[in-house]
Amino acid sequence: MGDIRTIRNQIIAGLFVLMPLFITFAIIKWLYDTLYSIALGPISSYLKSRWLPNEDELSFLLDSLFSLAAFVLILAILFVAGMFFRSRIHSSIDWVLLNVPGVSTIYSAVNNVFQAISSSQNNSEKFKRVVLVPFPHPGMKAPAFVTGESVDVSTGRTILCVYVPTTPVPTSGYMLMVEQEDVIELNWDLEETLQAIVSGGITVPETVTYQPEMKKQAASNEIESDMSDE
Repeated sequence: MGDIRTIRNQIIAGLFVLMPLFITFAIIKWLYDTLYSIALGPISSYLKSRWLPNEDELSFLLDSLFSLAAFVLILAILFVAGMFFRSRIHSSIDWVLLNVPGVSTIYSAVNNVFQAISSSQNNSEKFKRVVLVPFPHPGMKAPAFVTGESVDVSTGRTILCVYVPTTPVPTSGYMLMVEQEDVIELNWDLEETLQAIVSGGITVPETVTYQPEMKKQAASNEIESDMSDE
C-alpha cells in the first residue's frame, strides 16, 4: 500500500513539474501561430514571390530565413510607426477615423484602451495598485486592480474604476466603479495577487489586509474592554 501511495505522489509531483512547462509552451506557440497567420506568413510569402518567383518549394533554411526577414520587417514597421506617434500624420489619421460613422465608435474604444495602457507605463504605481473591493456582495471581498478614477458630480467623492479578474484566467473579469472609501489597500504586490488568482488561492500570501482600519480599531477596543471587565 505504501509503494502505491509513493508512486501516486511521484506521478502527481511530475504533473506539477511538467504542467507549467506545457502551459507556457502552449501559450507561446499560440502567440507565434497567431502572429504567423496574421503577419509573418503573408509577409514571408510576399518576399518569396518577389525574390524567388520561380521556386515552388524552398528548403527549411531558406524558409526560416524568409520568416526571419519578415519578423525583422515587422519590427522595422513598428519602429517607424513609433516615430510618427503624436505626430501630425498620426493626428490626421485619428481625426479621420474618429469622424467616420460606425468606425469612430470602435476605433475610439480600442484607442482609449491602448492609450490607458501606454499612460500606465509612465505611472506604474497607479497601475500596480491592488485593492480589495466588496464583490460579489458586501459580505465578501475580491482583489482588484485600480485602472482609473473619476469624481462623482453629486457628492464630489472619488470614484475608482477597478478591474476584478476571475480565476483561473485573469484576462477575463469585471469592471466595477466603487467609492474610494469602500476599498481596502491590499498588502500584496501585483505578482503575488496574480499568482493567488491563477492558483485559486493555493499560493496566497500568509498575511492580508482584509479589515478596514475602523473595524480594526473597533475590534481592538472591544478586546480591551473585555479584558478590563475581567
